[in-house]
Amino acid sequence: MTEPLSSLEQLGAEFRSLGEPPRRRVPVVLYRRTLLLAVLLALAAAGVATAAILISRGAPLPAAHAQDLRSSGIPIPASARLAGLDVPDPDPAQPPWDMRISRTADGELCTAVGQVLEGRFGIVGLDHVFRALPLGGVDACGAAAPQGPILAGARVFVGGRRSEARTVVNGLAGAHARSVTAYGPEGARPLALGPHGSFIAVYRGYVEEVRPRIVVVGANGRSRTISFASSSAFEVADPGGEAPWQVSGGADVDPGAYPEEDCAQASEQPGRNDPSRLLAPLTPELCGRLGVHPLFVAMRRFVPGSGEGGGFPWGNNPARTLVYGAAAPRVAALTLSGAGVPRRLPIDPHGGVFLAVLDGHVDPRSLTLSARLRDGRTISYRRSANLLGYLSNRPLAEAPVPAYREPLPAAQALPPPPGIPIAGTVRSTLRAADPAGGPQWALRSWQARPNPRARFGNRRPGRMVCLQVGVLRAGVLSQPGPGASPKPLRLEESDGSAVGGCNEIAWLRSHPKPVVQVESFSQHPSAYDPTPARTVVAGMLPAQARHPLLLGAGPPRALATDANHMFLAVLPGRYWDAPLRVSVREHGRRLTPSAASTLPVPAALTVAQARAPDPNASAPWGVAADGRTIAYGRIVHGRLAYVSEREGAIDFGPAGWGSSGQRCLLGHTARCRAHTRQPLAVEFDAQSESGAEPGAHTPALTRAQVERRTLPGLTIITARASAQVASVTIATPRDVRTLRPQGPQHVFIVVYDGQFFRGRVTATILLRNGRTVAQQVPVPDSAGQEPPAAAPSLRSQLRSFRRQLAAQRAHRPGATPPPDSPPEQLRARVRALERRIAYQRAHPGVLPGP
Repeated sequence: MTEPLSSLEQLGAEFRSLGEPPRRRVPVVLYRRTLLLAVLLALAAAGVATAAILISRGAPLPAAHAQDLRSSGIPIPASARLAGLDVPDPDPAQPPWDMRISRTADGELCTAVGQVLEGRFGIVGLDHVFRALPLGGVDACGAAAPQGPILAGARVFVGGRRSEARTVVNGLAGAHARSVTAYGPEGARPLALGPHGSFIAVYRGYVEEVRPRIVVVGANGRSRTISFASSSAFEVADPGGEAPWQVSGGADVDPGAYPEEDCAQASEQPGRNDPSRLLAPLTPELCGRLGVHPLFVAMRRFVPGSGEGGGFPWGNNPARTLVYGAAAPRVAALTLSGAGVPRRLPIDPHGGVFLAVLDGHVDPRSLTLSARLRDGRTISYRRSANLLGYLSNRPLAEAPVPAYREPLPAAQALPPPPGIPIAGTVRSTLRAADPAGGPQWALRSWQARPNPRARFGNRRPGRMVCLQVGVLRAGVLSQPGPGASPKPLRLEESDGSAVGGCNEIAWLRSHPKPVVQVESFSQHPSAYDPTPARTVVAGMLPAQARHPLLLGAGPPRALATDANHMFLAVLPGRYWDAPLRVSVREHGRRLTPSAASTLPVPAALTVAQARAPDPNASAPWGVAADGRTIAYGRIVHGRLAYVSEREGAIDFGPAGWGSSGQRCLLGHTARCRAHTRQPLAVEFDAQSESGAEPGAHTPALTRAQVERRTLPGLTIITARASAQVASVTIATPRDVRTLRPQGPQHVFIVVYDGQFFRGRVTATILLRNGRTVAQQVPVPDSAGQEPPAAAPSLRSQLRSFRRQLAAQRAHRPGATPPPDSPPEQLRARVRALERRIAYQRAHPGVLPGP
């Protein structure tokens, strides 16, 4: 923790030199006359011999820099050893899998999963090249736990096809563990144990498909079950193999609801086919009176492009026929017929909800839902029944059945552009040379009418002005990406470039200061320390503004403008973090310069206080904090930055922000009391990035992902801990790792490749007094949605709303209700909860439980 940076750098060099294989390559090219014989011999030989023909050897993968491993523990190179498990891959042509075990200076054990080829530990990339894995970076470290395994995780390796993906369940059960049994799609699998109780099980497919679990029997004979990618949601499989569906429901305690009213809603869970979750289908929330009827049910077909209003669009997703609703406890069983063999529909005991997801070709009018009641009667439903609108609480008529249709091609399904370019206003007159010797830069601008097919909310905008900035390749304006073949920019894609967009002309007229965008670009954005090669400054002026000057890049320089009042300048990359501004003259006077598009960032939030390696060996991640805010980003030239590896763009300043406001941590009980909160040992923030553009289901893999078989996207967990915290052990659906808070604000950061589509993240926190506490870590998906937490009981909700009303009446500072909960709404919610609780007390067992 206190050793100088020079020592860390020396240790990093030792990492990179550890276990370097000789620079040789297994032959893969055979003469024509020996090809047939070689293939026959390969088929008769062992799997390793086959792998030797198909797999070549490459240079070792670069090691993580030791300074990026300080908070999670630095493995000691001399302690590294293989477990010797050699578990076969499902494909006999691939090398076996093993685990490398090492130890940190603090005595924690670390593990890494990889393959073994000719005695070397590494990974076979998607390009069929074996590369040695360095120590550190992908290792997970943990301390010995008296009541369970030291480490347990499910490492996922991407495949060129879904069948080539691998889920490797691994861990350390402890030296005295009696047995470890893995359970997967094919059933139970007893696992051999190596040093420290190490174990491995390799499965074909992704972890959310395999959903493995292990049972560890300790020295005392007690067993512990650990499930990976498990979900507490009530799930139903998708008939087309897409992500599973979930249905949720419960009491309707909104004002105006009946006291015995419940609701239900179905949605597709996040998955690899739609990692962004932005376009996932969602059904309307429907309700019914379960004190009056035994159930309420919707039988409906949803097709691409259908929308229900109120925020429930189906989007461009495949057609599905859904049967969903909720049943009262007096319903013993549900059977659905009319779509092949009759099927039993499970009823979730929590809320009484049920769901069937059928292929969209199934006509809902052909279905029959039979409910067998506990008194022996059977009631059949041949259409939607007993439905109330969620907001209106009024009876709903049967919805018409739309005709089946296929989804549109992805390009046609994207949201329409906001404006339609006006002929004669398009300008492409601004050019700028690239200071790094690259292609010439150009700005294109135009005026546009609002697109009648676009959605703008409650107010329709007026005439707009738009711009795009890109590079000229063969005379075509193209995205300024780092690749050799950047994508051409279409005129209607005003936001298709890293620099560009539209604004209303009326808005510009009322805001006299110029709109400025500053973006820097690197030719090697995936490098460990990417260097900005050029800085682009572009923007738009109000029509009345004149004589723009660029300030902050040496002497003031005049900016040329086009007929649409746009400007462009391309500077050397050294200005990527400079305070660039644009000043204009208006009505004969020089206005105060406007800041660039990036907001001013306090100095404390630009320098990382804790670091973590990037899973793909790109620029490392850092986290910084001041007294109120926590921020994270990539580390570029020692500063926090945002890096877009797809576009090659680099922005100075944090890539994202965590909590703001006063902390409510252990040791700050007065602040917590003022905010009516319980103090936390650690304040967590988490972000999830899919790595895919909206509407693009399969993002292209980078070179590092091909070599390391890492998953697209990232999951980033940042935290600020109380000064009383010694270490934090985070358990995710992927692994377990221990981290130590760093810097004056006691922060840390951990970065995973991919997303956690299933399962929860928990933290075991060791305090300096030796006591441990547990916390849940809320990890949202890439659309910002957190996994559903257990709903508080009706009585706890009632107590909370009553406290808010009492606090409001007493005018206690810091305890007023949020702005969207005025007193009349709080009182209405209290009355609704009181009615529901009174009904349940008077009619026990009639309504579903929570």
